[in-house]
Amino acid sequence: MSEETSTARISAAPPPVESASEGELAALRKEVIEARNLVIKTDNLLKNLHAEVKNMGRRAEDQERRHKYTSVTAYVLFALIAAVGAIAFARAEVRTARDEAQANESRAVALQKDAEKIKAADQIRRDASEKALRVYDMLGSEKEGPGLNQAMTQAMHIDRAQISSLESKAIDDRAAGMKQKIADSARSAGESAFRHQDWKTTSQELGRYVELEPKPSDNMIWFHLGSARVQTREFQGAVQPLENFLKGTGGTKTAQYAGLLLGQAYEEVGNSARAREVYEHALSLYPGSDFAPMIRGRLRKIAGATAPVGTPPATASAPKPQ
Repeated sequence: MSEETSTARISAAPPPVESASEGELAALRKEVIEARNLVIKTDNLLKNLHAEVKNMGRRAEDQERRHKYTSVTAYVLFALIAAVGAIAFARAEVRTARDEAQANESRAVALQKDAEKIKAADQIRRDASEKALRVYDMLGSEKEGPGLNQAMTQAMHIDRAQISSLESKAIDDRAAGMKQKIADSARSAGESAFRHQDWKTTSQELGRYVELEPKPSDNMIWFHLGSARVQTREFQGAVQPLENFLKGTGGTKTAQYAGLLLGQAYEEVGNSARAREVYEHALSLYPGSDFAPMIRGRLRKIAGATAPVGTPPATASAPKPQ
């Protein structure tokens, strides 16, 4: 292509002048050759430039493709990282939610147990209040007898911690009058039974009386109760009443007889040492009384005499109080 262009340009050159000299023709020919070489060089440069431009275009396209690939790769990596992060965050949220659910479940179980305890305690209080009301009504409606005794027993054993102070005071106020009435009735029945030597009734009625009145005003109540229980062979139950009687009385013949009975009771329950002390004290009160020989016989038995084991209680009549 460059040769044709050069040939065209040479063909277009003006014809030589006949009158020009050979030197001028040579110079002109040289210039034409140089011009042709320059054109060829320029054409080569244009070709090279065109090739470079094409190479630059291809490099630009390659770079654009690499940029696209890089962008896509970066986007994919970003998406993966975002997905991994989202999954990790979601797992953390799920784990936190699970822990909170377990904690809430534990709290719910604890609250349910507390509610059940409160419900049970409230039910106990309601039952105690209903029982207190029944006892209060019984104390006001029952006549003297087993029903009233049962009401008094229930009033004494009501759980006061489960009822209000007002309910407790109402029961106590009503029970106080009933208690005194029952105690007086039991004392009267017991004293009457003692006069008729009904030892079993005496033990029951006077036992109920001292249960209601632990500190009777009449000290002889203890003597009557203790002596009746010796006669019914309730030796263990006779010890404390006779001890109480001896603590509150002086050196009377009744005290000596009570000492004889108390010694027998101690012998029967297996406390011979205390029985000897009681006998010795009783003998020292009245060494010449009608009870002295029996007391000495008991002392000989304790000391190893041949008196038969299980000697029955003394049958001598109790002396009149002095």
